[in-house]
Amino acid sequence: MNTDFRAGFSGVISGLFFSAVILSHFIILANGDSQIACGQRAVSVKTSQSRIVGGRDAVEGAWPWQVSLQVISKQAHVCGATVISQWWLLSAAHCFPSTNGLNNKSHWRAVMGLRDLSIYSEWTITRKIDALILHEKYNNIQNDIAVLKVDRVIGFGDYIRAACLPKPDKFHIEKWNHCHVTGWGLMEQNGAPTRILQEAGVKLISLETCQQVNWYGSSVTDKMICAGFAGGGIDACQGDSGGPLSCQLKGTERFYVVGVVSWGQGCAQRFKPGVYTSTSIYGDWIEQKTGILISQSEDAGVEFDNGDSGAESLEEKQSVPTPVSYGVEQPISLVRRNSPGRSIPLLNLIIVLYHFCS
Repeated sequence: MNTDFRAGFSGVISGLFFSAVILSHFIILANGDSQIACGQRAVSVKTSQSRIVGGRDAVEGAWPWQVSLQVISKQAHVCGATVISQWWLLSAAHCFPSTNGLNNKSHWRAVMGLRDLSIYSEWTITRKIDALILHEKYNNIQNDIAVLKVDRVIGFGDYIRAACLPKPDKFHIEKWNHCHVTGWGLMEQNGAPTRILQEAGVKLISLETCQQVNWYGSSVTDKMICAGFAGGGIDACQGDSGGPLSCQLKGTERFYVVGVVSWGQGCAQRFKPGVYTSTSIYGDWIEQKTGILISQSEDAGVEFDNGDSGAESLEEKQSVPTPVSYGVEQPISLVRRNSPGRSIPLLNLIIVLYHFCS
């Protein structure tokens, strides 16, 4: 580039303007796009039809809304969760039992941008929990849903993004395809947990089928979703609880968290698929607790501002209720399924601009 810095005032202004444009470009590369749509992945991924129980490692960045909820004192993964905004996570109420004090928000931390539980990448972030809100009518396997507010804004990029939330309504199987469950749960029933995030392609199963006597009978309600296979073999397991059942809305590339990993009888057994809390049924509740305007999304997703000012204005508008807990132990027969670009220092930016413009 043959820029003559000895030009007149107009040339200087033009040069400064051009430099500002280039600077803004580098800032976007450093901090991530300012507007990132929910439910869209930055990486191209051919997802699997393999199992979490004995399954396949997920590709880095394949599920950027996946969260590991960890007990701080043990620094151990306990449950999964889903990023649904820059301030809020979605999980299962049974992950926070009152019997051992885990209904106290101070015991938890949320880790995002994570694939290997033992390796924190440069984009991995950790947040404390500012508010833990369980459904007021949570009881055993009923109303098994919770939302968590983090203590600091979550910056979005290639490896950390929000899943879309379906519009509050009755769940309709025919609207969804390419469903996957993800998590760090056991590789097999009574087996060992995985260190690497696992993914499994699952099939949505109708309520009528799942309510058959030799399946789950009346234990499954219209507030739940069954997903898996009649013959078993593919399923979530303990340690996957609270994580997302992610499905694509037909005709789009967006993933929605249509279910929250909740319960099942054993893991990957015949006629015993995974059972998930239906997020569309609880859309109004999520909206009320978080202030996220799901009902206005028209199932087209929403965009989240990746700037502190936007996040602050959102927080000011939201009234966070006092955290409550209604933890109840589960029956023994049921099994709980318990990118940002690199940071570029200012000096490096100046050096890049100097070389670019000289």
